[in-house]
Amino acid sequence: MKGAEKASLFTTGQYGRLYITSGGHARGKTLRIQVLPEGVKVIPNGAPNTCLNNNAVEVYGVISGNKGWTETYGWIHKGNWQEDFRKLVEEREEATINALNKEVKSREELKEEKLKRDLELLSKY
Repeated sequence: MKGAEKASLFTTGQYGRLYITSGGHARGKTLRIQVLPEGVKVIPNGAPNTCLNNNAVEVYGVISGNKGWTETYGWIHKGNWQEDFRKLVEEREEATINALNKEVKSREELKEEKLKRDLELLSKY
């Protein structure tokens, strides 16, 4: 759904003081962020998008539309957590790019090794 594009970078869990819930439904991705008090560990309750910490505050979630149909996600409350989330996103995107580059390099190296083996075999014919 609109505003939940970064959901694929995260699995649901606690990231410092942020509890990020990443999911989806038939119409697209979903993303919720809650801020936990300092020093508190999240208590997931097993239900989608929720935790048992009564003192957690949802700061990112559905801001308009009909849930499950046309929802738009955005910041419900603005503050320092936005910068923390931005840093997490940058780290995840960089890690994803590095992993893809490593995979491409590995594929290229395997391709080169195979070509070398093939040429060697053919040269000995």
